[in-house]
Amino acid sequence: MTEMARKRRWKRFVDRESGKALVVPLDHGLTMGPIPGIGRPQDILRWLSAEVATGVVLHKGFAERLGGAPGCGLMIHLNGSLTVDAQPDLKQLVTSVEAAVRLGADAVSIQTNFSAVTASHNLRLIGRVVDEAHAWGLPVLTMVYDKSRDVERGLERMRHFMRAAVELGVDTLKVAAPAQLERMPELLDGVQEHTPVLLAGGALADERDLLELAAAVVRHGAGGICVGRNVFQRAAPAVTLKRLLQVFRSGASAELNFARPLAQPEREAEMAV
Repeated sequence: MTEMARKRRWKRFVDRESGKALVVPLDHGLTMGPIPGIGRPQDILRWLSAEVATGVVLHKGFAERLGGAPGCGLMIHLNGSLTVDAQPDLKQLVTSVEAAVRLGADAVSIQTNFSAVTASHNLRLIGRVVDEAHAWGLPVLTMVYDKSRDVERGLERMRHFMRAAVELGVDTLKVAAPAQLERMPELLDGVQEHTPVLLAGGALADERDLLELAAAVVRHGAGGICVGRNVFQRAAPAVTLKRLLQVFRSGASAELNFARPLAQPEREAEMAV
């Protein structure tokens, strides 16, 4: 009964021209504190807009302080933990789907860090959130991470965790990209056809690597990118987001995109930040 509502709401997170999602998670403050780039709401509002991002991920309190998502799709993050916690990978619910609805959310998200300690907790969490969110017609994005450090079987394990989330009804997945981007088709196989997969941007790194990830998303048909620190910890977040959108829309290689001279408005934006 709510499938149409979920699909309509998810479209708010998708760039119409490219068909890709460019979502900026800004939920790091609960876990890590006021890290560089998200210390003050007014600093974020200087660059965040629907012109450069299709959506944002926020905890409920910061969503109110930002006045929602300025023209973007609004996704409320429902669970979390502090880095000082004895079990930081055991993410607990800190709000409800109903509270997200009251904030005007277009979707909700949860993070699931999988290990032998957290696996059963994560399954119960996903099942509960999916049931509640779907009753309200809200799509659910599940951030899936493998905390086992089993590098040899990493891709196999990740595909298992992704499948478990799909079995429980999630609408969208966010996962880390494989170390070798050419293995992305193995990661996406049997999933992307029915459940959009967004690739995580990770910690701040060379912008060229981020643009290459965007090019791989286009090349291999992934659903988009969910990138936080790799955007908001740069001197000019809006410029990086515009470059990512250009890669999505043109399919250009990261190298060519990075080398493209900035247009005058972009140069001015970069100097103003």
